[in-house]
Amino acid sequence: MQFDILELYRWSVQDPDTHAAVLDRMYLQLRHKQPTVLREDFAGTSADSVAWVRAGDQRRAIAVECDAPTVAWAKARWTKLLGAAAGRLQYVTSDVFAVAPPQVEAADVISALNFSLLFLKSKEQLSRYFQHARASLADDGIFVANLFGGPGAMRKSLDRRRITPQSTTENVPPPFEYQWEQRAYDAVSGQIDCRIHFALDEPVGQKIADAFVYDWRLWTIPELVELMREADFADVQVWRHTYDAAKGADGVFLGPVSTLTNQETWIAYVIGLK
Repeated sequence: MQFDILELYRWSVQDPDTHAAVLDRMYLQLRHKQPTVLREDFAGTSADSVAWVRAGDQRRAIAVECDAPTVAWAKARWTKLLGAAAGRLQYVTSDVFAVAPPQVEAADVISALNFSLLFLKSKEQLSRYFQHARASLADDGIFVANLFGGPGAMRKSLDRRRITPQSTTENVPPPFEYQWEQRAYDAVSGQIDCRIHFALDEPVGQKIADAFVYDWRLWTIPELVELMREADFADVQVWRHTYDAAKGADGVFLGPVSTLTNQETWIAYVIGLK
C-alpha cells in the first residue's frame, strides 16, 4: 500500500483554519480593517492559502513554493476542493527571493509559518529575506513568522501523537501516529536536526522513518527582531497565541507581549509592520 507523506503531514502538522483566522485577526487588530491578499512563502502543501481563500469571497492568495512536485500535489488536491474559488489562489513554483511585485500582487499579509525561517541559516540570508518580504507587502501590509525555542528545543527528544483525521469536505487517511524527533543540537552553530516519522495503522506496524528531515538554525526572538528592524520594518512586535480551556471564551489570548518566560518549550509569532 502506498502512503502519501504530504497527506500525512497535512493532517498531523498543519492547522490551516487556525492559521487563517489568526492572520486575519492580527491584521484587523493592527490595521483596523479586513485583509484581502495573503502571500504564503515556503508554502509546501499550500493548506494555509486554501483556508484563507475559503474564509471570504473576496480573498486571494499567492502560494510560493520551490519544490515542483509539492506544488503539483497542492494544485491537484486543492483545485478539486475549492471548485470555482480555485481561481483566487495563484501557485508560484519558485524560490521566494525570485517572487515580487509586479510579478505577483503586493500582499496585505505575508506569512512564513511552520518555522520556515529556520531554513535560512545565516544572518545575511535572513536579512535579505526580510528586506525582500517588506518590499513585497502592500503599503499597510504585515509580515508574520513563527518561532519555537526554550531548553526543550535544544534537547534530544521523541514526541508521539495519535492522529485521527476528520473532515466533512476532504478525504482523510486512516488513523496513524505522528512522531517528532529532535535528534541533535549544536550550541556553537545553533543548528538543530529534526525529523518527522509516521507509524501507520494499516498495515499494522509499518513505519515511515525520516519522512521529513529538517536541517535548521534555531534562531532566537531578539535576533529576528533586530534583523527585521534593520530591514526597515516600521514596527516589530512579538505576539503569543494561548488558550486556557478551563476559562472558556475568557481564556483566549492573541496579542503582543513584552516579556516571555523561558518555558521548557514555547512558540511565538514575530510580526513586522511595513
